[in-house]
Amino acid sequence: MKRLWHWPIDPLARTVRLLLGEKGWSFESIEIRPWVSDLELAALAPGASAPALLDTDAEVKTSPVGSLAICEYIEEAQPSPRLLPFTAPEKAEARRLWQWSEESFAGINNTLLAERVTQWVKRDRSPDSLALRQGAHALKNRMTFLDALAGERSYIGGRNLSLADLSVAAHLSAYDYFGDVPWDLTPDLKAWYARMKSRPSFRGLLDDRVGNAKPVKHYTDLDF
Repeated sequence: MKRLWHWPIDPLARTVRLLLGEKGWSFESIEIRPWVSDLELAALAPGASAPALLDTDAEVKTSPVGSLAICEYIEEAQPSPRLLPFTAPEKAEARRLWQWSEESFAGINNTLLAERVTQWVKRDRSPDSLALRQGAHALKNRMTFLDALAGERSYIGGRNLSLADLSVAAHLSAYDYFGDVPWDLTPDLKAWYARMKSRPSFRGLLDDRVGNAKPVKHYTDLDF
């Protein structure tokens, strides 16, 4: 049995869910909100927070915590289909861009996405307009870089689908839920995302609904 503690709109948890989908792993979904404590989650490991995975099917019960640890665990536990390339140079490039994605989008998660959650999910205060502008500006900069990669490569990390693609798609999908991705500015990135969005592993993300906040109309459209 595999159990995943996560919050649907969290980009890091979405990366894990995409990887689970690509590997064909079924799991029990335990949705928790970041601002609500969960005793069962806390018991997994000291300082545990979502996303967290419990795998009791392994020879030794395993509970990796955090997107990086979970993805590394899944990739090593089931190498096929491979989401980190086989050759050292290609693996290094995929890892570089996977790490770049997690680090470069962190500030956007803490500004633009956090304020949208405050605005449409928590509804406990008005959104911070400065944080929204800062997040939107940073997102445009990241998308410019990614658009250049998408224009010269089949995938973000190189010739083949990798964890770099899953991480970038997971982050963009979370922002796109609220309609904050300026796709018209990055046509090559938009075409890449349309391919990612059409993968079977993406279906769960497109079915997500976060509280009473409905996604923008094009969120589920595969030919947007």
